[in-house]
Amino acid sequence: MNPPVDYFNGLPSVPQRTPAPRHTGRYVLSLVTILLVANAIVGERGLVALFRANQAHSSQQLIIDALHAENGRLRRYAQALTTDPRTVEDVARLELGMLSPGEILFTVKTSIAASDPPMTSLDIETTAR
Repeated sequence: MNPPVDYFNGLPSVPQRTPAPRHTGRYVLSLVTILLVANAIVGERGLVALFRANQAHSSQQLIIDALHAENGRLRRYAQALTTDPRTVEDVARLELGMLSPGEILFTVKTSIAASDPPMTSLDIETTAR
């Protein structure tokens, strides 16, 4: 018996294409790099967030410094109220309207002279302008 005819072995081989170089690995690496850089700049913990946090810290530090100064002033005032009788006297005079022994209070009341006519609302408007 004759061997089966092999038509493919007698034909010339089909030319193979050389595969085009694939750059998908480079593209993926470039994309990942771009995403990481963008996240480092504008991400939750990026440079922009760091800048905002520094500004907030500076403003809060100014507030804290002002409160420390106010606290020191109030501490000195409280100390003066407990140890300095002159401070207690000044507070009593200003806030409570108290007088020292021997002082006389004069209340001056002003009255409109009888020769001056009472002012009308028209007079008040013209004098206010």
